[in-house]
Amino acid sequence: MSTTPPASSWTSIRLVAAREIATRIKTKSFIVTNVIMLIVAIGGCIVASLVIDDGPSTEQIAVQGVSSEARDAIGATGDQIGVDLEFSDDADARERAASGDVTAAIIAQPDGGFRVYSENELDPKVEAAIKGGVSTSAVSGALSQAGVDPQSVHRNSTVTVERTKAATPHESERIGLAYVGSLLMFMTIFGGGMAVAVGVVEEKVSRIVELLLATVKPAQLLWGKILGIGIVQIASTLVLAAAGLVTALATDLLTIPSVAYAMVGVSAAWLLLGFLFFAALYAATGAMVSRQEEINSASWPLMVVAMGALYAGIFGVYSPDTTLMRVLAWIPPFSSTVVPVRVATGYAGWLEVVGSLLVMTVVTALAVWLAGRIYRRSVLLTGSRVSWKTALGI
Repeated sequence: MSTTPPASSWTSIRLVAAREIATRIKTKSFIVTNVIMLIVAIGGCIVASLVIDDGPSTEQIAVQGVSSEARDAIGATGDQIGVDLEFSDDADARERAASGDVTAAIIAQPDGGFRVYSENELDPKVEAAIKGGVSTSAVSGALSQAGVDPQSVHRNSTVTVERTKAATPHESERIGLAYVGSLLMFMTIFGGGMAVAVGVVEEKVSRIVELLLATVKPAQLLWGKILGIGIVQIASTLVLAAAGLVTALATDLLTIPSVAYAMVGVSAAWLLLGFLFFAALYAATGAMVSRQEEINSASWPLMVVAMGALYAGIFGVYSPDTTLMRVLAWIPPFSSTVVPVRVATGYAGWLEVVGSLLVMTVVTALAVWLAGRIYRRSVLLTGSRVSWKTALGI
């Protein structure tokens, strides 16, 4: 009589993972949640592209009786403070300003001064450009009458400001991507980790785990669950990120694709390790409790660590090269959000990226080993919460 040979470890893991994937993608809550998130991501990018300032706009200025020297001085002052002014001679300058056809009207007065008109309150930058330009023009005229070269005075009074560190190309876009990446990573880690913990508890309470462990080993069941839930969670996150990325590129919210692709690649590596680290520990936590109501109280230390990693990434956006951020870049799991931010802002070198990635890999492997040990010793114990001493076998 022939017997069927036992399935290989990979086959068992794959079957468990396929079961998890099929179960979760068919739930109504999963479909509705992901559709809503896609709408929010796409809509958010479209709205942001409409409201974000793309740079200084050209302000139309009507002039009457204003010399070319004064106009040049006003325009040059506007360039220095970030406002582009375009002048047009108009006999009806005041009326055009009153009707809103132009931003402002500058009219020379008989006494040598100027009067400025605008329909509403004048933009502070435009006002500063006009006043500064008029003053510069007046001083230059006075110097010329006194026989002093205005250009010589200008050269002697010029102040040049330089950065001691070169600006990172497209820094704002990189920072934005790193910020969004940290949020998506937290959503994936927390959502996926809790899904793993809840799934373990559900199988434990319903005693389905006893039937499953009759055909597969505990490690195979644990890895299959983490793999299945991880594929669903990470795939939905990547679809969400891709939809937002395509929309951002299409609306010119993100102008340099290479920046986006580089950041997505770096974030994806840390997302995978971060998810594996937390999912394994959440699975162990789920195995130690006997009721779903106990999950939150049992997993709060993991929640605190996950929140700490999220806030480390967010705060790192504003201070990426502080001593604290440089240290956290080497400490898992904080490195999973800090390193992408430091890469985005140009402060992390390849040594830091590769080195911290290796450290995170080793720590994740230890977390997986520890979770497997706890899972094997706890998943079949029901009635009350399993103690750490029992779970660890010490």
